[in-house]
This record gives sequence, C-alpha cells and structure tokens, in this order.
Amino acid sequence: MALTRRTVIAAGAAATASVLAKPAIAQSNVIKVIYPYAAGGGADTVARFLAEQMRAVLNEPVIVENRVGADGRIGVRAVVDAPADGRTFLFTPFAAIVLHPTVYSNLPYNPLTDLTPIAQACVFDFALSTGPMTGARNLEELVTWLRANPDKAAFGSPAAGSIPHFSAILFAQAAKVELRHVPFRGPAPALADLIAGQIALASTSASDATELHKSGKLRILATTGEKRTTTTPDVPTYKEQGYDITAEGWYSMYAPAKTPQALVDKVRDIVIDTVKKPEGQDLLRRLGLTPTGRNGTELAAIQERDFKFWAGPIKASGFKPSD
Repeated sequence: MALTRRTVIAAGAAATASVLAKPAIAQSNVIKVIYPYAAGGGADTVARFLAEQMRAVLNEPVIVENRVGADGRIGVRAVVDAPADGRTFLFTPFAAIVLHPTVYSNLPYNPLTDLTPIAQACVFDFALSTGPMTGARNLEELVTWLRANPDKAAFGSPAAGSIPHFSAILFAQAAKVELRHVPFRGPAPALADLIAGQIALASTSASDATELHKSGKLRILATTGEKRTTTTPDVPTYKEQGYDITAEGWYSMYAPAKTPQALVDKVRDIVIDTVKKPEGQDLLRRLGLTPTGRNGTELAAIQERDFKFWAGPIKASGFKPSD
C-alpha cells in the first residue's frame, strides 16, 4: 500500500523522549485504521468509533479504510507490509488472525508473528438468520423448509473459510441437510441479499444482524453462544434447539510488527478506555458485542489458544479455498 509517511522516531535520547511524551506519532497527514472487509455492519461501526476516539486523543486525522478482497487478506497484508511507524493499524475480526494460517497453505505472511497485538475490544457470538424466502421462525421450521426446497437451500457468509461459513456447515451436517455456500465480501452485502430474498440464509456475527432482527427486516434463528445474547434475548442458541454448536469470536486492534512499544501502548490505552467508558459500552452492547478491553499480552495468549482450537475442525472439514 503506497502511503505518504515520515519517520516518527529519530535517533538519540531527545527523540526518544519526544516519542514517549507524545507517542501519538509525529508528523504525517493521516493515520489509517484498516478494516479488511466491506463497510457496513457492526465491526465497521466499531472501527469508526475507535478511529474517532483515536483522533480526539492523538489530535491527528484518523480514518478507517476498507481494504476488501481475498477474505480479508488484502487488508491484513497492507498492514503487515506497512512501515512500523504508528501510521497504520488493523482492526479485524479474529478469523484473519487465527484461521487464515490453517485455511491458506500459501499465506505469504504469518499474522501471529507479523503483527503486534495491541488490544482486544470485544467478543461476540455468530448468528444464523433468515429472510422472506423461508418464513421460518426456528431451526425446526427451517429444516422442514430446507428439505422441501433443496434447490433454494443457499446461505451467504462474509467470506469463504470464515467461522460463519464453518458454523453454518456444522449446522447443515448436524441437521442432515444440504446447504450451498455463497461467499460475500463482508456481512453487509450478504445480509442485503438475504433481506431482498436472493438467498435463504445468512451466517454472520450476531452483532451484524442484531439491528436488522430488531427492526423485523430479518429473523435470527440461532446464536452460537453458551447462552443467549443480551441484545437478542428472544433468540435461542443452537444448543437450546438441540444442536451442539458453540463458537465465540472477537475484534481486536493490531499494528505492524516492530512498531515502537510507546506507540502501541498509546493506542492500547485508547482502545481499552473507549470500550470501558459508558458510551463505548452502550455502543458495543447495542450492536450485540460484549466489551472486554484486554491488553496485547492477553490478546496474544487468546489468539494462540484459538489458533490451536480451530486448526483441528478446519482440517477435519476438508475445506479448500478456491484462491
């Protein structure tokens, strides 16, 4: 990614003191927070909220750039390849960090080592939603409809090889129905096609579908948590409906590897403070997200744990990406 930048850390003790005094990064025209999926949806909203908080604290222009394509790899690669000068950050769901090293055998970078974990903002469940095509009110009614309409049994997800993709396949296997996968570039276009009646189902994060469910534009049929989400208490979990499917995701902030610790710490504090103050918590909970505010050390341990957890199911599924 071609950007105009200036070096933010000069040699010598005076420059080091300057960075520590204002680790919000020296002169440049803009700080970018790259979100590697399409605009719209809960995560994009959170990314923009965090960017605004960064702008206020750092007193510099901060923008969110949606670098879509290749299941998020284009956006992640842009951050991996960016100078470690505190001008470029990544806000991403966990799939791009913990799933891609297993899903893509030829991944040209390692997100577990080529990015610096800054902070985890929140966790979330996944949701299976339906629209006007099926009229189903629960999984039992959905299965009946799917068996009667196998030619229409298609579901959309934000990307091939994502947890929403895998969780819907797990449901199909458990329910003994055939589902055709339609990958989209992010959750917003998948949900738009669901509402328009172009596909029968959409598997996304619960946060992406929450407001649409509340407005009646779609119906969330099940969520993947151990218990119901606080924002959609009317929606039962998969487990409540007889399917042993659980999964939890998260959104976190990253920087290129070797970004100076003073800059990482400054952004870490902004993220954690933002998700813990009332307006941040209100926004996240309204979107169906649970605020966490975990630091980089905790995030590194979480991503290592989840990488190991998901490697087995991904390999067992036999999924092979087309690109």
